Amino acid sequence: MNPLFIGDSIAEGFRNRGEGTTLVGASPSKVLSFLMQDLARNPDAYKNRLINLSTGISNNPNDLESIRKQFELLSQLGASVNVLGAAKGTYDPQNRQLEQMANEFGLRFLGGFEPGPDRVHPVSYSLYNGLDLSEPFMSTGSQRYGQSIENIAPQNSEKVLAKLEGVTGELNKSTGEFNEREWSPEEAQRYSYYKARAYKNRRG
Repeated sequence: MNPLFIGDSIAEGFRNRGEGTTLVGASPSKVLSFLMQDLARNPDAYKNRLINLSTGISNNPNDLESIRKQFELLSQLGASVNVLGAAKGTYDPQNRQLEQMANEFGLRFLGGFEPGPDRVHPVSYSLYNGLDLSEPFMSTGSQRYGQSIENIAPQNSEKVLAKLEGVTGELNKSTGEFNEREWSPEEAQRYSYYKARAYKNRRG
């Protein structure tokens, strides 16, 4: 099942032709109303769904209460939530606030993004800090020569980030070949992020 995109112009840009409710200029209170409207139509609208949420914080940085209500609502609905941040440099204090609140409610904050010339919107909507938000992600496990390899990867990717006895690298799922290499900071963040998600899912 494809992820849902909910929020302001940031979510709209990454949404492309995907599913969800987005609006350019949406404030945190407006984004909250999107969530409430969806749930009024269908109380199970977000159950077992991956949601990419852009809170609207750059359209009203002072409305943290509406963002808190967004997080509180989503944390109770059985959804898996990616919280998108705001432009690095322009909204650093707000990104710290988003991270703190996301952690409080058990949601996953993906960090701020590199902005384009307007210092508000992303320089590119192709990937978010190395992540393809349009792809559902899953965790998998592999064995090689009796050694445990942990890997976290997009479902349809042939080569995935992996660790072999603590050594970082890349695993070819077709051949089982592990190639040692250092990860970029974005890749390390992605690995940790989805490993935590897989651990949470295993614990129920």
